[in-house]
Amino acid sequence: MPVIALYKDRQRRLIRYVQRFLRSHAEAEDVSQEAFLRAYAAEVGGATEFSEALLYTVARNLALSELRKRTTREHLHAEEAIRLDDGDFRNDPERQAIDRNMIACVERAMSSMPPKCLEVFQLRKIDGLSHAEISERLGISVKTIERHLTKALRICRETMRLEEQGSLAGQVMHGDDHG
Repeated sequence: MPVIALYKDRQRRLIRYVQRFLRSHAEAEDVSQEAFLRAYAAEVGGATEFSEALLYTVARNLALSELRKRTTREHLHAEEAIRLDDGDFRNDPERQAIDRNMIACVERAMSSMPPKCLEVFQLRKIDGLSHAEISERLGISVKTIERHLTKALRICRETMRLEEQGSLAGQVMHGDDHG
């Protein structure tokens, strides 16, 4: 079957397959098209023969790569959101109030973390230990530490989101018009 015909014939199934990884139809479409282009380029370049198996393998690898990028972006965003040491703004009363609220929010998030997750979070974010140091201290793998940190940061992010929604709802209910 010619390459274009194979892609058109399998496009919907390939998108559904990729969507199981990414949970987004638009991203699944993009990854499916990229998978097709890469598989086709490999065939044209003589590296391999185009096949449905190759197409699905490339699509899966691209989807997993996208998930890794997404996790990294979420980590960076969450770490930025809970960074509490903004030295340039220490004397700004508004900044101090924001920091106090942020600290209180992170403390509430920490109170809802499972014990091992909380311990890893504290060792990393409060004590500043590296993943290797935490691994040695707790006798768990670096991969397990990364999972605990991902979960902890997700809990922090969700707590902040819920509190922000509650704050906005409170403003609406009380007729505040600061926006």
